[in-house]
Amino acid sequence: MGPTPRGARRRGGTHSRRLRRSLPLVVPLALAACLGVSTRAADVVRVGVYDNPPKVAIDETGEVSGLYPDLVEDIAQHEGWTIEYVAGTWTESMARLDRGEIDVMVDVARTPPRIPLYAFNEETVLVNWGTVYARASLEILSLPDLDGLRVAVMRGSTHTEDPGGILDLAERFGLDIVVVEHDSYQQVFRALSEGEADAGVVNRVFGIVHEANYAVARTPIVFNPIELRFALPLAGERTAGLIERIDHYLSTWKADPDSIYYAALEKHLLAAARPETIVRWPPWVLPALGSAAAIILVLVLAVLVVRREVRKRSAAEAAHRRAEERFALAMRGANDGLWDWDLATGRVYYSPRWAAMLGYEPDELEPSIDAFRRLVHPDDRERVVQAEELYMAGRADRYQAEFRMLHRDGLYIDVLSRAFLVRRESDDAPVRVVGTHVDISERKYAAAQLEEAKERAEEADRLKSAFLATMSHELRTPLNSIIGFTGILLQELAGPLNEEQRKQMTMVQTSARHLLALINDVLDISKIEAGQLDVVFEPFDVVELIDETVRAARPLADAKGLDLDLSLPSAPTEIESDRRRVGQILTNLLSNAIKFTEEGGVSVHCVVGDADLTISVTDTGIGIAEKDVPKLFNPFQQIDTGLTRRYEGTGLGLSICKRLSEKLRGRIELTSAPGRGSTFSVTLPKRGPGSER
Repeated sequence: MGPTPRGARRRGGTHSRRLRRSLPLVVPLALAACLGVSTRAADVVRVGVYDNPPKVAIDETGEVSGLYPDLVEDIAQHEGWTIEYVAGTWTESMARLDRGEIDVMVDVARTPPRIPLYAFNEETVLVNWGTVYARASLEILSLPDLDGLRVAVMRGSTHTEDPGGILDLAERFGLDIVVVEHDSYQQVFRALSEGEADAGVVNRVFGIVHEANYAVARTPIVFNPIELRFALPLAGERTAGLIERIDHYLSTWKADPDSIYYAALEKHLLAAARPETIVRWPPWVLPALGSAAAIILVLVLAVLVVRREVRKRSAAEAAHRRAEERFALAMRGANDGLWDWDLATGRVYYSPRWAAMLGYEPDELEPSIDAFRRLVHPDDRERVVQAEELYMAGRADRYQAEFRMLHRDGLYIDVLSRAFLVRRESDDAPVRVVGTHVDISERKYAAAQLEEAKERAEEADRLKSAFLATMSHELRTPLNSIIGFTGILLQELAGPLNEEQRKQMTMVQTSARHLLALINDVLDISKIEAGQLDVVFEPFDVVELIDETVRAARPLADAKGLDLDLSLPSAPTEIESDRRRVGQILTNLLSNAIKFTEEGGVSVHCVVGDADLTISVTDTGIGIAEKDVPKLFNPFQQIDTGLTRRYEGTGLGLSICKRLSEKLRGRIELTSAPGRGSTFSVTLPKRGPGSER
């Protein structure tokens, strides 16, 4: 048989956990040596495993444990097999299955892309979902919140690559995500904890069991329900026989509540997950359940009163009727359907709302659990029954299932069912199950409406962008012509001007430049708000840029008799940012400082740190009251307003500065006092995103 692959352990069917690593090999090897045949004995089953606790786990010594190993080894014990575990990553294990190097691969989702590639056993081992987790400090509530984020995934997982996986959902929702691939779910959680990713996709079982060990937060995003089974080589010599034996034991176990199957579920999934599981009910559920509990209590008391005191029968019935009316009103307000299953008689009560969801009147439905199950979609029926059995047996801490039910018109609707078990006080025996149905179709309709509204908004945004692009051309062209021709006239290239003509031409040129600046500001803020303003991170000397900007602003300061001081580092300082936009921010701040300063001066300072730099513009102008600071960076907001205002402007400059600073991954801050001046400080990172220097 050869040496055991690295990271693997042999397990035999007739030996203890410790001994079956080596003893079962002696007889097969000796017999093979005598007969001169292949060293691989017929009773050796090679099982591919990858580290994905609690379903399958591989410790540092190569020891294999978990739900699947427990099931595999129980079969091996009955069949007399020797199990040879072949460990690797998920990708390595599936490649071995492709090449026929292993007989069985555990924990494989039976998905449409894999059905033509592998053989699967018929009995489902588990149903699992994909779940999105976030960094502990990041709130993610829905799929659109992933747009622009780094998403960690396990390479080759069905929740990553198959239809219904995160890549498929991102494409369907038009999300721009950065996919960060890893070889295991542990690495996905580690990437979230260490800030290497913003969100991560794991299977729900792994997440519930291990989320407490990492700095991660579970989001409401659950998707891609899949059936987990055993996968085998499509054309393997032993495939048919192994499938028959595996399905035989799985079906036998599922029929026996005391079997190894339920014991393994309890040990590796339910018991491990229960302490960490926090049930977050929607706000309307607790009042509804409280009302349900109150009704049940009234019903039980009414039955006792009827048995003991016949004379009070009518009063008890009246109280019961009033309670039913109150409960019906509560359920109608919650838009839920109620079902009540009496375990002793097998009869089920369906509320009018429950029946109406399926297009029926209450008296048209057979009051039995079998009628309930017949309406469940055939593909969902086994899963629903298993969920009921697990909950009834106390192996699940709650009952909640999503499935399809047949409507009277022949179509299926999506239903979310939740229920709780009512026990008899005397001996704690289960007596009834009371549950609710929510139609998650109405929610899909609302989602479709939302998507339609989103498309309309995007179309309106596209029209606005097209309008702005057209107007920018139509307005800028004549304004540039006006500015250019007035410049020619002022230079007297077309002939001499008298003093009045020069004065009028200067006014025309100044007004045209003011209007062009206004148009540029409006276009910039529109592009920023529409997310269409691009910035380019390239290296440049920020000291040179500051010096150029201050020299350009000096004539404005000289015209008002203001000092303009500049303090810069002595050596060139290179940063990676958008040179044009940094210059735009500094020009706006300098123009504002000079505009709102009547005496004294303006100073510009640049302080360079290890990872960032700060450019400060300080003036001795009018200052800003603390109450006015919050609205200062809002578009079209000015402190000096009304017909008597002294200072011109659109109120867009500071808003643009703030938005541009954020686009450049920086921030802008203000300190000010009325009558004493203001200091605006812009802090920018020295390196652009993705830089390795």
